[in-house]
Amino acid sequence: MAHISHALVAQGIEAEAFRDSGSFIAAHASNAFAAILIEDSETHIAECLAELRQQLTAQTAIIVIGAGGAARISRALLMGADDYAISCEPMSHHLVQRAIARISVKLRASQSPALKIGAYTLDLANGVLRSHRRNERLTSRELTLTRVLFERCNQLVATEELCQALCGRIDDTAERAVKQHAYELRRKLQRVVPTHGESLRIETVYGKGYRLSW
Repeated sequence: MAHISHALVAQGIEAEAFRDSGSFIAAHASNAFAAILIEDSETHIAECLAELRQQLTAQTAIIVIGAGGAARISRALLMGADDYAISCEPMSHHLVQRAIARISVKLRASQSPALKIGAYTLDLANGVLRSHRRNERLTSRELTLTRVLFERCNQLVATEELCQALCGRIDDTAERAVKQHAYELRRKLQRVVPTHGESLRIETVYGKGYRLSW
């Protein structure tokens, strides 16, 4: 983590270390951070990610750093991390560039406060999907998936494109993450269906991708 911090500073990015998620959240309340890097830990990562997702806004990118492996990467992504970077000194420059890219995606979303389709509103600033009937809070990855599908409503979006948007890469783990988040998003869409009016549906086009139909 010290090596990564030096690499960030070399790129003109301020980096500050915290001993635990609680101290970070306390500091974040008065000085918002664009991203947080978390060291992967077998015993603490689940608890840490759950706490951060409850406290942080959708604009803060969460990047887990660790030894990698399909099980670890999948676990972190499904628990709400925006990205997973495998830690090794030669990869520090690549990690910094990925962190910058993740932050840029978050900033672009915050510049467009909301997207609308019929009676549905996607609140990008607060990570909320709403209709006249109900509000549903979205995780960071659900928000990314919903934004892409809203922007391309009634169009087929390739699985590879969604893998890149959610995970920054195309592999089996990313495809599983897309499938899982599409499943969760379907459930939330059902809960916000307006009393009157058409519902939004996520259609799976097997072997090709997903389409948000209205």
